[in-house]
Amino acid sequence: MNLLFLDCTAGIAGDMTIAALIDLGVGEERVRQALEKLPFREYEIAIWRDSRAGTSGLRFDVKMVPEEQRAHRKLSDLLGLVENRGLPGEVEKHAAQMFSRICEVEGRIHGQPADQVHLHEVGAVDSIVDIVGCAVAFHELGPMEVVASPVHVGRGRVPSRHGLIPVPAPATAELLKGIPSFQGEIDGEFCTPTGALILTEYASRFGPQPVMTVERIGYGLGGREHKGFPNVLRAFGGLAQESIATSQILAIECNVDDTTPEVLAYAMERLTDAGAVDVAFQQLQMKKNRPGTLIRVLAPIQKKLAIVETLFRETTTIGVRFQEMDRIELHREIVEVATELGPILFKRSSWNGQVMSMSPEYESCREIALRLQLPLKEVLAIAQRAASPPSSKRSS
Repeated sequence: MNLLFLDCTAGIAGDMTIAALIDLGVGEERVRQALEKLPFREYEIAIWRDSRAGTSGLRFDVKMVPEEQRAHRKLSDLLGLVENRGLPGEVEKHAAQMFSRICEVEGRIHGQPADQVHLHEVGAVDSIVDIVGCAVAFHELGPMEVVASPVHVGRGRVPSRHGLIPVPAPATAELLKGIPSFQGEIDGEFCTPTGALILTEYASRFGPQPVMTVERIGYGLGGREHKGFPNVLRAFGGLAQESIATSQILAIECNVDDTTPEVLAYAMERLTDAGAVDVAFQQLQMKKNRPGTLIRVLAPIQKKLAIVETLFRETTTIGVRFQEMDRIELHREIVEVATELGPILFKRSSWNGQVMSMSPEYESCREIALRLQLPLKEVLAIAQRAASPPSSKRSS
């Protein structure tokens, strides 16, 4: 499989996502073993087959002691739960990014720095297990593109520790900025903050199901039964169509002449975190003969608000310009190539079924370079030789 499509027309939550991915084929025991590395034991995981409005699927539930449910945690507490616990590097990275993002969102809502926010619902054990469990499940699936449908958020009001709040909840609404969503005709919260967090971390784009050959389908059930409405997250795993991919992308630009290199470097990181697929700087000579910088960002159209907000927050620009563009992309997939140093991940790009390039993934090569104490350039050279077929020699 190289493509995963999440059908969120009935909403999405952390428990639904884990259940759908296990039903899709992720090993239940692999998820349990990874979660056992977390530094608490005051919970039990139950996984069983059930149905919602006639649709069969899996339920994933975390049962805990009531005292632990009320625990409040800050960002440093959450990061400490996953750092140096023996989890795979990608699992630790994605879990830490999701914890950081939810604290940033809650900080904006409550007017506090991200590292001072005390999380209640998302800081509880069940939400922590859902977030880390999803990171484990996506890691077990292997590298692939994740696409999601527009998200059903529900409607009405739901109880919280602050009283009744509107659906979507403030954190959910903040996380879903730039992502297509809609309200249905049934009262209830169908997209939770954890569900929205998972989409911002893993989904590369949103829309209808791409053209794909479906190989497996996983069904993750929600905790509520609604008459005539299957509370189910469907996960379609398969192969993307081998064809020329045409898509739209947004080019966003601004000029600055009073920003330091340190601020620009940090802004590039934040723009990438906000969803940019490419960030480039170009040196300019601006008015009054001042040296300046052109910041050019390429991003999915649904990330427009997040990118603009980041540019205003992290740079000194007072205005941006943007243009929607069509682009043609090579078909891309992540493949594993055997080398003398061990397996290395490559990005393979093809045009009309013909391979155009094989590029070793930086993180894969970096991990080997660090582990074997080799220069990165040597690892890259060995990887390229392994991916290149030997040239045929002509007989003289």
